[in-house]
Amino acid sequence: MKPLGIRKFRLLGLAALILVAAATSLVVLQRPSGTPTAALAAPDSVAAESTGARNREASPAKAKKKGKGEKKEEPPVPVEVAVAGPRDLPATFAATGSLEAKRQVELVAKAGGQVVKLGVEEGQFVRAGDVLLEIEHREEALLVEQNRVRAETARRELDRIQGLTEKGLGSDRDLEAQKELAQVSELEHHLAEVRLDDKVVRAPFGGQVTRREVEIGQTVNAGQPLLEIADVSPLELKLYLPEKLVGRLAVGQTVDLFSDVDPSLRLTGVVGRIAPAVDPATSTVKVTLHVDAAGGPVRVGSFVRARITTDVRRGAVAVPKKSLVPEAGVTYLYLAEADTVRKIPVTTGYTDESFTEIVSGIAAGDRVVCVGQGGLRHGSKIRLLAAAAGTEGNPAPATSESGGDR
Repeated sequence: MKPLGIRKFRLLGLAALILVAAATSLVVLQRPSGTPTAALAAPDSVAAESTGARNREASPAKAKKKGKGEKKEEPPVPVEVAVAGPRDLPATFAATGSLEAKRQVELVAKAGGQVVKLGVEEGQFVRAGDVLLEIEHREEALLVEQNRVRAETARRELDRIQGLTEKGLGSDRDLEAQKELAQVSELEHHLAEVRLDDKVVRAPFGGQVTRREVEIGQTVNAGQPLLEIADVSPLELKLYLPEKLVGRLAVGQTVDLFSDVDPSLRLTGVVGRIAPAVDPATSTVKVTLHVDAAGGPVRVGSFVRARITTDVRRGAVAVPKKSLVPEAGVTYLYLAEADTVRKIPVTTGYTDESFTEIVSGIAAGDRVVCVGQGGLRHGSKIRLLAAAAGTEGNPAPATSESGGDR
């Protein structure tokens, strides 16, 4: 009996546990799906904190990645501007040539002998008739004196015979013979003077000694070159210009000249002669300019560039030449508007050393970038280094400051 009672008690206990477990399962199945049990709440909280931490760590990286994708604003480009304004601009034609002397001759020895006097050096200026050098001429001087005495004696004898003939004491034959002798003596005297003069070299005109070929004491022969002299006041420049251009020139018109020796030096030439005929081989006309270069660095043979003005356009809209931006055969300007620029094509016209006429594309008063174009494109932001303003109607580039592109 006792073992049977114990078994019943165990069975009842097991049944009670099964009922409790079934009831618990039924309660769990009937709770809302979003409400965790107390047993599961703690693990879910830990997972949530872990996920939040990962999200916080990932947030800066996501923000950084997002920042790279955004377009970065470019800083403004420092520039200088100039105001387009009216200016008188010339139309010019460029030509080149070498300066020449007005007259230039080579002096040669008319007679041989030893050079005993040399009074000039290269570069020295002389006047017409100045003695440049002398060749040994003592014998010629004695012949001059001898023939002078003979001529005077013949003249006195002619006077005596002529007086006797007038008195009837002389014959006509003696008179004619004496006249002939007096004439020959006079001619011999003049011939001796010429031979003496051939031994003395004089300047045929005023000018500058450009070359000396002999030294004192040197023996020279007839026909040997001695000196070269040039008339350099004024110098001359011969230009060969197109016939169409020559029609716009006139005698007395001035022409600007520039030398490669000193680019800052400006000379002035004056049109002296215009050839009446056209060269059939080149279809050009020779124009001779007179150039006063006394005391200047240029000299005979110096290479110069001529700039001939053929027309002048008054009040042309002009900008500094450095404002122009040539690209692929097209000329552009950067037009400054508030804090940005517009790149616009323009048509150019007359030009001088510093300014260029703008025929179309901008108007007087517009501001154009003259320094800093290298860092610009259409729509770029700009920062002005200095403001430019026109003076007396002429465009004036802004004063240069450090920091701009050049």
